[in-house]
Amino acid sequence: MRLHLEQEGTLLVAKAEGDLNAESAEAFTEALDDCVAGVGAAVAIDLSAVRSIDSSGLGVLIRLVTRARLSQGWVVLVSPSPLVSGVLSATRLDAWFDVCTSMDEARTRFARA
Repeated sequence: MRLHLEQEGTLLVAKAEGDLNAESAEAFTEALDDCVAGVGAAVAIDLSAVRSIDSSGLGVLIRLVTRARLSQGWVVLVSPSPLVSGVLSATRLDAWFDVCTSMDEARTRFARA
């Protein structure tokens, strides 16, 4: 798993590439945990290049979103790959997460918030 972080004003864009699984979950959490913990954090996690996700990967995403919400922050998942989208749909987590189809949509949502 590779994770590229880029600050766009008050929005942090995290582009994930590879497999989000038990092997990569700890590093993914460490990279983003402090980013979502700040009051009013705004984070967009681009999942378009994620090849696979398992229960550990889902757990990490749930933890990050929950932590952000507790601090009046916001995390959106952007452009989940077809496999990730299928897993989110099968687990019905697509209704729990804020999911955007593009970075432009994510930027628009953050601008309105």
